Amino acid sequence: MFELIYCSAAKDGLTSTDISDILKIARDFNKKNNITGCLLYHNNEFIQILEGDKKIVQELYSKIVKDIRNFNVDLIAEGEKTEKSFENWSMAYKEFNKNDLHNLNETIFKSNIIAFSELIDKPTYAVKLFWYMAKQLLTE
Repeated sequence: MFELIYCSAAKDGLTSTDISDILKIARDFNKKNNITGCLLYHNNEFIQILEGDKKIVQELYSKIVKDIRNFNVDLIAEGEKTEKSFENWSMAYKEFNKNDLHNLNETIFKSNIIAFSELIDKPTYAVKLFWYMAKQLLTE
């Protein structure tokens, strides 16, 4: 089992339709290839953790790096692990935007995500980094 975490910036003008297209393709590919993970998007920034077969995850990351819908792709951590942390998540996704946060009471919403990130099991350094960076992204 292998995991990889990266962050990147979205290209200018990325739309919700673009995000939907990314998610559809990602979920189909991930299901066929037993890849799991989580993708967060906020303030034109992505943070993603992927886990699965090492070769498949690394090839997928190479495609992400070349994808013109994002840039400044930075590999944060990668490594072997004994079991999946996102076993039931083919590709969990949440876009945090200002309208959503205002409509849902920004303080409570952010507090809930941050509380979740603190309570969830973090068996590896990469998973710890993912949730740490998720908290940072939400408090920008």
